Amino acid sequence: MNTITPKKYVIVGAGIAGVSAAEAIHKSDPQAEITLISNEDSLPYFRMNLTRYLAGEVEAKALDLHIPAWYPENHVDLRLSSSAVDILPEEKTLLLSDGSRLQYDLLILTAGAHPFVPPIPGAELAGVQTVRTIHDADCVLDVCRRHARVVCIGGGLLGLEVAGAIARHGAEVTVLESLSWLLPRQLDQRASQILQSKIEAMGIDVRAAVKTEALLGTDKVTGVRLSGGEELPADMVVISAGVVPNLELARKAGLQVNRGVVVDDSMRTSDPAIFAAGDIAEHNGRVYGLWVPAKKQGEIAGLTAAGKPASFGGDAPSARLKVLGIDLFSIGQFSPEEADLHLAEEKDGVYTSFVLREGVMIGAILLGDASLAGKVKAAVDRGRNFGAELGQNLTLEAILQALKH
Repeated sequence: MNTITPKKYVIVGAGIAGVSAAEAIHKSDPQAEITLISNEDSLPYFRMNLTRYLAGEVEAKALDLHIPAWYPENHVDLRLSSSAVDILPEEKTLLLSDGSRLQYDLLILTAGAHPFVPPIPGAELAGVQTVRTIHDADCVLDVCRRHARVVCIGGGLLGLEVAGAIARHGAEVTVLESLSWLLPRQLDQRASQILQSKIEAMGIDVRAAVKTEALLGTDKVTGVRLSGGEELPADMVVISAGVVPNLELARKAGLQVNRGVVVDDSMRTSDPAIFAAGDIAEHNGRVYGLWVPAKKQGEIAGLTAAGKPASFGGDAPSARLKVLGIDLFSIGQFSPEEADLHLAEEKDGVYTSFVLREGVMIGAILLGDASLAGKVKAAVDRGRNFGAELGQNLTLEAILQALKH
C-alpha cells in the first residue's frame, strides 16, 4: 500500500499573515505538516487591537487569534520564543537560533516589521518606548497608570490611538506631529483640522508642524526639546514613526529585495519554493504594512503553496480609528488630482468627502459618521461607476443615497 508523505510547510512569523497562511494550508492540504515560528512568547494575537488592550477595552486573552488547542488540532507545530537566523535555499533548510534545523518543501516568510525610531538624540534613554508587541503595551501601561506626563511623537493612526489609550488612564498627554497636519496619509487638511479639534476637546494637547530636536535626561528620559527651544517635561516618550520590514533573512537567502521582498500575484518570491506575505512583502512596488492586506496576502500565500491557484490583485489602503471614540474611515486616494471630481460637505461635526475619476469612486473620507464605511469600501474596491448610475445628478447627496440602497 502506497502512502503519500505529507508536505512540510514552514512559516516564519506568527502575525496575521503567518496564521492566515497556516489556516489556508490546512484547509487545502489537511495532511500537511505545518511549523509556525514565532519570536514572541505568547500565542499569536491581533496586533491591530493592541491599542484597545492599552485602553482597557479588551483583556490580553481576547487578543488571541486562536485558543491553544487549535494549533495541534490543525497540524500546526507552533514554536514560541524561536527565531530563524538563516535560510539555505539549495538544501531547503531553515536554521533556528537554538542551532536546530528545519527541512521544508515550501517556506513562507511573514516575518513582519519593527518600529522605526528616528535618529533623535536621547532615543536610547530608559522610558523611551515604541508599541509593537504586547510586552511593549505592558511597559507603557506600567508608566501611564501613575498619572504620568507622556509625550507621543507621531500623529499617525498608531500614535493617536496610543495617545487616546494613555489618556484614559489619567496621563497628561501631548502629541507631536512633524508634518503640517494629523494623519497626512489618510486625511485631507480640513478633515485633519476637525479631527484635531475633537482630540483636543478630550484634553490631549496636539502640536502639528513641530520638530523634535532631542530627548532629555541622563539615564532616563525627563523631557523633550523642540527645534524652537521649548522643552516639554515627560515621564515617558512613545515614538510612533512607522515600521521597517524585517528583511535580513530574505537578503541573506539571496531573494530579490527592494523596499520589501519582491513577490508576484501568488506571493511567490524569486525562489519558487519560498513565498512572502504581510509587512515584509512588496507587491507591484507597494509594501502595505496594513492588517487587511497582510491577512489577504497570507491566505493567498498559503493557498498557492498548497497548490490552490490564488491571486492578490492589490488593495485600496483604508483606515479606521479605534480607541478615541471618533468615527473615522478613510480609503484610497483622498486628495483629488486636477481632472478628478471632489465632492465634500461639512455639517454638524460630520465631514464627508468623495473623490471620483471619470465617475468612478477612487477615495473617500467619512469623519464623525462612518456608518457607510463598508459600502464605501465596496464601491472603491469594485470601481463602482457613479457617473454611469447617476448621470448629470452626480452630487454628494445623490451618491450617499445610492450607497444606502
